[in-house]
Amino acid sequence: MLLLNVKGLSMQRDYLVEKILMQKQHLGWTIDKLSKESGVGIRTINRILAKQDVRFSSIDAIMNVLNLEITIDEKLSA
Repeated sequence: MLLLNVKGLSMQRDYLVEKILMQKQHLGWTIDKLSKESGVGIRTINRILAKQDVRFSSIDAIMNVLNLEITIDEKLSA
């Protein structure tokens, strides 16, 4: 199980959360809608938005349903 709790990843996590929040807002989706579309539980989404540690697979599912991608360059510079 891969968790986002490794030192040095907090900046990338903050960046991912900002991208998720911006796209969620752009689409006008509620947390409930995001949960239903992504298959990720509401509590997990709330933990992601609070920048708490979660499985990467949860973030990946949300990123996929929001049509968000991160390139290697973005990961390295974030």
